[in-house]
Amino acid sequence: MKYYFHLQYKMINRSFIEYGMPVILGYLILICAFIFGSKTLFEKVDYAIYVYLLSYLTLVLKLSDVKRNRFLKYCFKSSEYKKIRITENIIIALPFIGFLIYLKDFQFIPVFLIIGTILGSINLKSDYNVTIPTPFSKQPFEFTIGFRNTFYFFLISLFITFKAIEVSNLNLGIASLISILAIVFSYYSISEPSFFVWNYNLNPKMFLIQKIKTSLIYFSYLALPITIVLGIYFYENLITILSFVFVGYVFLITIILAKYAAYPDKMNIIQGVLIAFSIYLPPMLVFVIPYFYFQSLKQLKPLLK
Repeated sequence: MKYYFHLQYKMINRSFIEYGMPVILGYLILICAFIFGSKTLFEKVDYAIYVYLLSYLTLVLKLSDVKRNRFLKYCFKSSEYKKIRITENIIIALPFIGFLIYLKDFQFIPVFLIIGTILGSINLKSDYNVTIPTPFSKQPFEFTIGFRNTFYFFLISLFITFKAIEVSNLNLGIASLISILAIVFSYYSISEPSFFVWNYNLNPKMFLIQKIKTSLIYFSYLALPITIVLGIYFYENLITILSFVFVGYVFLITIILAKYAAYPDKMNIIQGVLIAFSIYLPPMLVFVIPYFYFQSLKQLKPLLK
């Protein structure tokens, strides 16, 4: 068990190095980003605790991946496997719990511990295969794979939406829209094999247009139900709701361009910093988007002519 967690520590360090980032700096950025994000969330969003729980649930469900857990079961005894799963879930819960202690909000701390323990104690079944129908099969890869791995998060986002209506809180509804956008962002964290890109048989410019068009349409499929519901119940704030959706489109375009600006590698520290600053200062997108666009053309040119 000690060896397992030491190996995870080494793998995290290696991921920082692959991004061209010193390990210590990587941990500092993570800590500062978590503290800043948590502080902003609880200052700006009512019922922020539900978004906090959703964020934690997102992380621990990632660790509940069937293939990952099948491998762990092969490597460890049943008792050790459960200890590892519960321990790593609790470790992930510690930053959330620490910030709640800082806020002197102790009510939901047991919920984090209970979720971590339950999800760590459940043995996931891997002897069945369920195909989840999606509207994303025409343009495969990001949305086809991503949605089937994260569909349960959308159910949670819908729950937050109806909670927002129940308590008449638009900010909570906007948080559900942002959660949809964050999930879609995660689809572009993985670079597809070069054959998938070459198979488009388009020049770099048309390829990017096609990817952006597909992404905006598919994101609309996911965001439209929540947007309509919020628009009906908060019709006096319809412009605000549509503004957040529009901003989501702009950032989605930015993420796609950032992905291919580094292709076939993962996004590096420079791109990550530019995106982070753009979120904090959206006017920067006027410069960031063209930069990512021309870098994308350069990276795609060897594959697409």
